[in-house]
Amino acid sequence: MFHPARWHRLVPLAIAAAVLVGAGSNVQAVAPPDRKVQAYEQAELIQLLRINIATESDRKRLTSLDLDLAESAGKNYVDVVAYGNQDRRLLKLAGFTWSVLEDDLVGADRERELADAAYAKAVKNKAILATLPSGRTAYRQLADYTNDLASLASQYPTKVKTITLKNTSLEGRTIRGIEISRDVNVSSGKPVFIMMGLHHAREWPSGELTMEFAYDLLKNDGVVPRITSILDKARVVIVPVVNPDGFNLSRTYGYEMKRKNCRITNGQLPSAGQCAQSANQSRGTDLNRNYAGFWGGPGASTSLTSETYRGASAFSEPESRNIQALVSSYQATTLITNHTYSNLVLREPGYASAGKTPDETLYKSLGDQMAAQNGYRSQYGYELYDTTGTTEDWSYYATGGLGFTFEHGNSFHPTFSNVPNYYFGSGSTAGKGNREAYLIAAESTINPARHSVITGTGPAGAVLRLKKSFNTKTWNGTNIPDVLDTTMTVPAGGTYTYHANPSTRPIVVQQGGTESWTLTCERPTGQVLETRSITVARGASVTANLSTCAAAF
Repeated sequence: MFHPARWHRLVPLAIAAAVLVGAGSNVQAVAPPDRKVQAYEQAELIQLLRINIATESDRKRLTSLDLDLAESAGKNYVDVVAYGNQDRRLLKLAGFTWSVLEDDLVGADRERELADAAYAKAVKNKAILATLPSGRTAYRQLADYTNDLASLASQYPTKVKTITLKNTSLEGRTIRGIEISRDVNVSSGKPVFIMMGLHHAREWPSGELTMEFAYDLLKNDGVVPRITSILDKARVVIVPVVNPDGFNLSRTYGYEMKRKNCRITNGQLPSAGQCAQSANQSRGTDLNRNYAGFWGGPGASTSLTSETYRGASAFSEPESRNIQALVSSYQATTLITNHTYSNLVLREPGYASAGKTPDETLYKSLGDQMAAQNGYRSQYGYELYDTTGTTEDWSYYATGGLGFTFEHGNSFHPTFSNVPNYYFGSGSTAGKGNREAYLIAAESTINPARHSVITGTGPAGAVLRLKKSFNTKTWNGTNIPDVLDTTMTVPAGGTYTYHANPSTRPIVVQQGGTESWTLTCERPTGQVLETRSITVARGASVTANLSTCAAAF
């Protein structure tokens, strides 16, 4: 059960003086204390507040307060989780007003547990016939995800391959995913669609929707022509739980609103049980502020107890490094990272002053197509509020693959009966929903007009490697080394097709420059027999016949 006594929050009143200077109100700034006010064991109501925002200056002041911002905002509001009187006092001192969306989040979670039990019973008794592709009737726990991934790999051995991400989590957990494709164990140059969930631990539907899409693809391959075509032409990579430590703590009711990972002290691994201790529950790194792209800029905090703490450095966390390595090792032409909440399809840029991307027309078109299916609003990431160091801040600018954040629903983890509605749609989106949005993303993945293609001849069995090394700059100009390194094997006929992202990164396109892939033809032992420089734009195709490699192979 949920334990309200374990809720706590470190609330920095010291920053009130700084923000009140620009508050545009008659409120007097207070002298900052020598240190943060120590957390208290929560004995007050934890509430969800809708903060009134009159100007963009107000929005920036609010985001600077290191409060727990829900991923929900509009033109005139931002939603905030308030942990007792100290948070509400801080908001009042800063001159903000608000309305109460949920006056008791702890009580709401108890009600959700009862509603979830009733829903599962109704499905079992066939009072409710529509179910998810997997047949689930309740939120998964961490072990359920692990078992489901293994079960799909066992059930569909030619279509599913398990993958283990490079790093274990801070608490030593293995992070897993699967590849789904026709003849999945055969190396090929297919384009890749990556789907992820649970960067943020409390956002349970994000993992459910990711996992259900895997079930859907496999159950309907050979049944639904669109899905059959997708698995013929693409690889779909599924990672339902990016943040297993935080999710395990949230899902097992140790601390249900846990958002971040389990980084207690920068540069140190937590000891056993340390993350779950009440004194540490507000500590951790927001993994979706820890990526190298524009790391350290607006919308990311320097305070380890802030819900948007960016980490000690870019990619300081093993969980974000896992996604860096994953994306770097696939030609991911489309990426969706699932979150809750606010019914949004977000695209780059994540902060307003970055300006439109060079792919804005295509980016917006795809975002709008998907939003038309799930009924969400398609918009720039910064229209929620400025963020930096997010997944797509890095992935799009590093690879050129189109990355999106989906914000689902109207709460962090609503009653489970909402999840089928998110997936299949309801009301005006019934029969469409996120299922249709994901299928559109997958079909965009295999559309050669939206990525690049390299074709040619080479010796059967040779390994073709596309590689590029470069630096990603953080907000303050620090260079973070990056490498994209993917391979395919030349098929038996000696003719290959390699679907890839453009050779020139978007940030270089913005600067008027060009970049090239380095294409090598190698023996399976790694011996390089031929090297080519490949420059290819989005929507273009080039030919590289590897005659030198063929002669030496």
